[in-house]
Amino acid sequence: MSRLLALAGLSARTLAESARDGGFRPIALDLFGDADTRRAAVGWWQVGHPERLVLDPERLLATLAQLRDAGALGWIAGSGFDGEPSLLAEGARRLPLIGNPAEAVAAVRDPVVFFGRLAALGIPYPDTRLDPPPDPSGWLRKDAASCGGRGVRPAGDGPCEPEGQGAYYQRHAPGRAMSALFLADGRRARLLGVNRQIVRRSGGLPFVFRGCIGPLPVAPMLRERLQVLCDTLAAAFGLRGANGVDFLLHGERIAVLEVNPRPPASMALYRGVLPGGLIRAHLLASAAGHLPREGRRAPPPVPVRGFEVVFARARGRIGAVTADALAGLDWCHDLPLAGSPVLPGAPVCTVSAEGGSAAGVRALLARRRRQIPSLLELQDDSSGDVSAGGRARAGRTAECQ
Repeated sequence: MSRLLALAGLSARTLAESARDGGFRPIALDLFGDADTRRAAVGWWQVGHPERLVLDPERLLATLAQLRDAGALGWIAGSGFDGEPSLLAEGARRLPLIGNPAEAVAAVRDPVVFFGRLAALGIPYPDTRLDPPPDPSGWLRKDAASCGGRGVRPAGDGPCEPEGQGAYYQRHAPGRAMSALFLADGRRARLLGVNRQIVRRSGGLPFVFRGCIGPLPVAPMLRERLQVLCDTLAAAFGLRGANGVDFLLHGERIAVLEVNPRPPASMALYRGVLPGGLIRAHLLASAAGHLPREGRRAPPPVPVRGFEVVFARARGRIGAVTADALAGLDWCHDLPLAGSPVLPGAPVCTVSAEGGSAAGVRALLARRRRQIPSLLELQDDSSGDVSAGGRARAGRTAECQ
């Protein structure tokens, strides 16, 4: 069987690293071709426009067809396909799609279908409606086709009417922003872990996904409830492979926000947790219906890990000195190549940390995040460029969530 595997998304670094861990020969298809993405892959193809943060359908489809002719066994879709079920379907006609079919993605991204099915199943979620609320205070306007929180705004901001089929309104509910990572075979699920989301304001966007911390220890009762939730979602939507579910945790109450029907960004926290890595498990669950079994013995303790996106403060260009300085940090990822253009407010790289507790990891992430701006102000003597920014991109982690 061919070991050549295509990983596609806005950024494919984490996907490519996991595929390499599983013994595959990864081909990265993304917008940026970061240094560590290229290092993890046996080849890189640009399939989108970094300045506009979008995939190029024609370029993507042509690339998938070429990889089919080269003997690739299939492709996995990451970030950037959330509102593109038709593109997933067209891509599957060029090269087998490993993961959720276009129909499942369309269902979980359609607010009428998704929340209607949750209601029928008795799964709690915040008050949701399609039309603008009479009083917008306390409500959010969301776009189901977006990712990373970039389509979430207060309902009173901007146009009074939602735009597009994926737009809806949701009451701003209390609780901690959490996520669960699970594998599914179309009927059942295997919960892998629970994570705390890092969500903060970025420019004019109040709820941008900045990273996450996990896997977190949770009470057995909560873990059991989340396992039941993942089982129910897998059966209700026919989910396959690695998926994520975002939810609010308020006391003991769970309120589902959305399903990410693809390998989510949180997979970066689970490297080494499964034999052969998560991409191998994703393929086995999707294509063979095989879910990893719970061992009779308690698994060895997994360290708490975290990552956080660092955003640029000014316009500029990444010089060679800055690129080398970032590449010299083993906790810095999504490494920009020298010469990369930068824009204020855009992500520039990702920092990571590991420790014994979520609080310790959060503190270490904060310290490392604060080190990056000084590196971005290095003067590159060879070019005269001041590297003081971040590239115009969304989700500098491997998947946006």
